[in-house]
Amino acid sequence: MGTDKLRYVHRENLKNMKTNEKQFDAVKFMRQQRDKLSDKLSKMTKTEIIEYFKRRKGETTIKPCA
Repeated sequence: MGTDKLRYVHRENLKNMKTNEKQFDAVKFMRQQRDKLSDKLSKMTKTEIIEYFKRRKGETTIKPCA
């Protein structure tokens, strides 16, 4: 198959692709959570931050690898 044929097939595939609307924007959500946490932690001392994460570790049941 020649390169011209491959280019044509690729071009046709691009034309036929549908655009899906996002139901959930993971990047936007991650940035919101990061900003919220940064705001909260910026008002705490080092000791308070350590206690916060110790407390959160006990509350959270979802594992990062899940």
